[in-house]
Amino acid sequence: MESAVTSLWQKVQEATEESCPLDHCLQRFPTDTRDVATVCRKLAERARQDPSIRGIFHFSGKEQMTKYEMAVAIAQAFNLPSNHLIPLTEQPAGSAPRPINSQLNCSRLELLNLSVDSRAFSTAITECLWPFTADKRWRQTVFH
Repeated sequence: MESAVTSLWQKVQEATEESCPLDHCLQRFPTDTRDVATVCRKLAERARQDPSIRGIFHFSGKEQMTKYEMAVAIAQAFNLPSNHLIPLTEQPAGSAPRPINSQLNCSRLELLNLSVDSRAFSTAITECLWPFTADKRWRQTVFH
């Protein structure tokens, strides 16, 4: 439950007779922290060489998904059922107003050739959540 994306893991695993409604309206751009770290490193290295590089830079993944689409992708990646996940196509009444599309403008990084090719969501989320699966065989490959 460390992020809005990894918190979906629990909802996917709770495949019960009760439905799980998820937002299928607001567009998000999930970003792997390893990609963020790579961009930060590249930016810091370039800024050491060129002190004129300063200010605010934006970076995010390029893959556009709703929470519902992310949850279904997680279910597919781990071969879990997703029929309990229900897409909500309207923002719930009384919820905090949010933009439909929250894509960041990453052009400053791209102009300086400091952006990276983002990991695909399905690959990144599998690598991120694998240690939390019921199958603990991953420990054998990590620690042995």
